[in-house]
Amino acid sequence: MARFASVRGSGGGRMHWKVEGPLGGAHEWETETLDQSGDGIGWRSLPGAAIRNEGQVRFRPAPAGRGTVVTLRVRFEPPGGALGAGLVHFFGATPLKLVAESVLRRFKNLVETGEIPTTARQPAARTDTH
Repeated sequence: MARFASVRGSGGGRMHWKVEGPLGGAHEWETETLDQSGDGIGWRSLPGAAIRNEGQVRFRPAPAGRGTVVTLRVRFEPPGGALGAGLVHFFGATPLKLVAESVLRRFKNLVETGEIPTTARQPAARTDTH
């Protein structure tokens, strides 16, 4: 889940997105930046996108100077037409919601501690004693 998507600049206020789908498939598309201010950024997919979407992320000071509130809003049309929409409705939560929660949690950890916690083996400057 750590690398479900990649987003990179493609020039002229556009971004190239690649999202890994189930069973090893991938979807790619371009978006354009709509709003880029000091407190966040907004975007929307260009015509012909594999997954039509639009969204914004905003950062604002938390009350009483206790950090930053990050708000992510995304609207998308699931691939697969009516079948894809039916599956999303059946499962009761979009895959995007589940992934977004994980990604925002990872982002929070990175910003607050400078690292992302993991249970993966961490190499150190010592050899195994096993």
